[in-house]
Amino acid sequence: ILWNTNPFLQYSKNNHARMNSDYQNKTFDISEQIKSWDTLKLSIATAIEKLNPGNIRCTRNKLLRLNIVRGKGLFCRFILNAQLESPETTHMYATLVSYVNLQFPNVVELLLIRYINVFKNAYKYKQEYRYKSPILFLMFMINHNVAKDWLAMDIIKLLIPSLTVQSMEMIEVIFKECGKKLYSNPLNKLDLKHTFGVLQFISQEARIDSKVQRLARIIITKYRDHNKHEQYFGLVDPFKQYTHLLKLNCEYDGQYELDYFAPDLDYMSNDIIYENNIKQALKSKCKNVYHFSKDDYDEMADDEDEHESETNNCSLSSNIAIKKTIKLIINLNLSAYEIVTELMQIKLKPGQEMKLCLIYLDCCFENSVVYNRFFGDIIQCFCIMNDLVVESLECIFMQSFPIIHLYNPNKLVNFAKFFAQLLYSDSISWKVFTTVRLTESETTYSSRVYLKTMFNELIKYMGRDNVKERILCPSLQTSFIGLFSFNTRGNFHLCNQFFTDIGFPNLIAEFRESLRGIPV
Repeated sequence: ILWNTNPFLQYSKNNHARMNSDYQNKTFDISEQIKSWDTLKLSIATAIEKLNPGNIRCTRNKLLRLNIVRGKGLFCRFILNAQLESPETTHMYATLVSYVNLQFPNVVELLLIRYINVFKNAYKYKQEYRYKSPILFLMFMINHNVAKDWLAMDIIKLLIPSLTVQSMEMIEVIFKECGKKLYSNPLNKLDLKHTFGVLQFISQEARIDSKVQRLARIIITKYRDHNKHEQYFGLVDPFKQYTHLLKLNCEYDGQYELDYFAPDLDYMSNDIIYENNIKQALKSKCKNVYHFSKDDYDEMADDEDEHESETNNCSLSSNIAIKKTIKLIINLNLSAYEIVTELMQIKLKPGQEMKLCLIYLDCCFENSVVYNRFFGDIIQCFCIMNDLVVESLECIFMQSFPIIHLYNPNKLVNFAKFFAQLLYSDSISWKVFTTVRLTESETTYSSRVYLKTMFNELIKYMGRDNVKERILCPSLQTSFIGLFSFNTRGNFHLCNQFFTDIGFPNLIAEFRESLRGIPV
């Protein structure tokens, strides 16, 4: 019989008897199942092969329609092989897997088990060149709340005694990718203290290789008591994500037999159940499905599924859709130019550039404690490629100043540094200061902190002399006149105090003539 030729398949006597009986009664056709399996295998392989930063959500929907439960062994095998071949695109595969985990956590659990087994086998046979790919993927899974952070601590404890350059490099990768998660969990406090204590000993022990000592010192310098971290966007609500409680020191079955065909006695009924469930799941999410890469629309032209074609053409006019798109793009670890290229693919109605900029700023600074200059680099590229974005940002600057006191302190400082970066790079015009008036009645403590932070940032990157030259430029003096309001003595003292604080005590000398006529 065909299915007995596979050495990986074992069935109980009862199941074997049922299969013989059903086969004789022709209740299902083995050849049709084999043909369907081959189609499923090819479809999953093609979908993962075509995965790119612009079609992650589209690929997720395709995989869900392909009965990923039946082909979970294939899915795990193709994801693992693709990621091992190109570790630099790990973020892309991790994002796809985090979406699949919402619907089918048992499929993702099998994938995590196989990655753990890959790492453990590499460690067992001392194949250090194979460490990076599984460790990198597991760290991204921890960031996506798919795996627990204790998995990272287990790997660190396993690697430290090796005292090799490769193991130290992998420890640095772990702290770099998910250091935030490790520090955010109070249960890791003692483990982290012990880890850095061991690293401190390694860095001072003369008998250890100097390269290993140097890497240990780098890790200590960068990541001990390291609270600063790169901005990370969770694309999936952590309260909705299923977190797997896998550990490194446990033995797990990789179920590699699932990579091969096995007859299903209830093939038709299982297909019907799966299709009904997945249609309901996709229907509830169809309003949030969107795409921004040109590749998506090329694929839609060739797609025969009418429902998928309708879903892919969902409008991006919704603020929620645009916000999720921007978060997804920024989270893909692309260069500033590549991110702008993807943002340019967003289909906007005329005049919606302002909305795009506002949502972008909201995405970047809503939960950010430390300003990330990369956000400014992205907008600088955007300004070069689209003049309408420049106009929108100038309008945002002028409209936000009167209400800047409503922002929380972190967002206020980040906004000031963001616009300072655009100003010293000349991405926007300095004439935006036309709307700024430094008076007692028109400014608050928050708005003065906002201006002071902005000018300090400009001085930091341009130099004090260049900033002064720009303020005193004849073509811009009318734009800066609002900063030198001398119509009352209180406004004069406020202006004098402001410029003294930022290091320009003599700047107002050229505006002394405005002091005539001030009431005593």
